Amino acid sequence: MTGCGKDENKAEVTDDQEPVAVSEEIGDENDIVLNEKDEEAIEPDPAEMEPEELFNAFCEGQISAEAVSYYDDTTWTMDAGDYQFYSDTIDEYDATIVVERREPVDLDNDGEVEFVLSNPVYGDMCFDCKDGKVICFAQGEGTTAYCSYTQYDDAYWIVHSDTSHAGRCTYDLVRFNGELEVEDSFCFGWEDWEDDGIKRFYKDDQDITEAEYDKLFNQVFNE
Repeated sequence: MTGCGKDENKAEVTDDQEPVAVSEEIGDENDIVLNEKDEEAIEPDPAEMEPEELFNAFCEGQISAEAVSYYDDTTWTMDAGDYQFYSDTIDEYDATIVVERREPVDLDNDGEVEFVLSNPVYGDMCFDCKDGKVICFAQGEGTTAYCSYTQYDDAYWIVHSDTSHAGRCTYDLVRFNGELEVEDSFCFGWEDWEDDGIKRFYKDDQDITEAEYDKLFNQVFNE
């Protein structure tokens, strides 16, 4: 015989016990599990990132960049995992792949900054970050094409130079617009293939005097 009104499925509460709201606790646990699953499911969407967020995501290995060759405009995928960052804790750095971040600069002259990684051997890598994409539109490619940039004639120019080989010293300059299109370019330098101290100075296809070369050099590199 059971007592009147007693529920056998209900936990009995004694005087020294606090009642437990079982259904509420279960509900809270379910909410936590669902929230954790929601957080795990959220992945960064490059299309919604600001330029600096895109560059940070690239540097952290979350997204890749599209690189464009200086020599022939071929493209390939660039992964930051191929580089060592000075900010990383590494026992031994490789000078050919170590990089550090530089201050952003408006390298394509559109009023918005681009981002730069610098390598001691090959020079700068210049990144345009927008519309969900990271594009490396200029970089050093070997010691005959060391990459840097300069401000000349009221604009920024990308410079590829070869100053470390006998018989020549060359500077190739390119000015980009905001669509990464080349708006202007020129080259200058000197040649002394016989290594006899008699140099031929030039700008594009025209011979110039040493004085004209020195003046142009100082104007280009603000010296």
